[in-house]
Amino acid sequence: MSRPMLPQIPSVPGLSFRTYQGEEDIPAIAELLRASYAASGDTTGVSEDELHNEFRHSPHADPREDMILGFIGGGLVARSWIDWADTPDDSARYYQSWGDIHPDYRRRGIGTAMWQRNIERLRQIAGGQTFAGERLLTVPWLREGDVGAAVLAERFGYRRVRIYHHMTRPTLDDIEVPPLPDGLEVRPVDAALLPAVWAAMTEAFRDHFGAFDAGPESYRIWAESPMLDPALLVIAFDGDEIAAGVHGEIDPAENAAQGYRRGWTDPIYTRRRWRRRGLASALIGRALVLLRERGMTSAQLDVDTENANRALSLYERHGFVSDRSAGEWHRRMER
Repeated sequence: MSRPMLPQIPSVPGLSFRTYQGEEDIPAIAELLRASYAASGDTTGVSEDELHNEFRHSPHADPREDMILGFIGGGLVARSWIDWADTPDDSARYYQSWGDIHPDYRRRGIGTAMWQRNIERLRQIAGGQTFAGERLLTVPWLREGDVGAAVLAERFGYRRVRIYHHMTRPTLDDIEVPPLPDGLEVRPVDAALLPAVWAAMTEAFRDHFGAFDAGPESYRIWAESPMLDPALLVIAFDGDEIAAGVHGEIDPAENAAQGYRRGWTDPIYTRRRWRRRGLASALIGRALVLLRERGMTSAQLDVDTENANRALSLYERHGFVSDRSAGEWHRRMER
């Protein structure tokens, strides 16, 4: 059993740490994440199959070395995970940390110990790389409901640089479906077209804020996701070119756990040549109708509140309202 070296072990009776050992850890991780999300007001579903897919294709980190698990009395109470990615223009490399602690074991020093270890491990990774741009330690998605995590972020020198909103359309009544711009059409997508959809989506997001990885492992995480249903992909074509898309998704486990019938319309993207023509609006309307036809009664998405293409106001016009937030936090990595 791999036991990670943590800079500081909190004096919590029975607490021990080790790294991820394999698929046998996934059920406990899923249960921990559900409890952590719920305590922070996050209704997002957690799928064991999704976790298996994500860990199997991690682009830059090795879960068996870079995921830390904390146990008390044989039960999983904490998990942290790291990775790194570059911004589209290669001006910065983001060294990313995530962490979740069971609500019954927060504020006991566990998060501090894992965060310290993450920073040291990320510095070790960065030290073995040649990169000319800026290096940033980041937390990509810190839920506003997790007040203790925000306190820790500030203690470790991070500052919030971005706010994301989760938005919900409470009903799927009165859906506006604007016409498509001239010359464009929505056509069905099958498995053979998934690489082209991925290429169009990642190109569209290249001028958005943040770091992301468009490499083959990230593609496999997306294409092999058990949640991916090509019939829910609303894709606009201009001849043989993909101009824009809205990716619908339905998570039956989330719906069962939360007692609603809600689908996702996320991501939403338009490639640069086709922007400012009302295309995204036309696709959102069609995606909402498609979810309604599948028996959903509400919809949800996430948005960067500072999106340069005024995405927030677009979604508000389509009946979405903000119901919770998350922040992105950064700290410059010392050379």
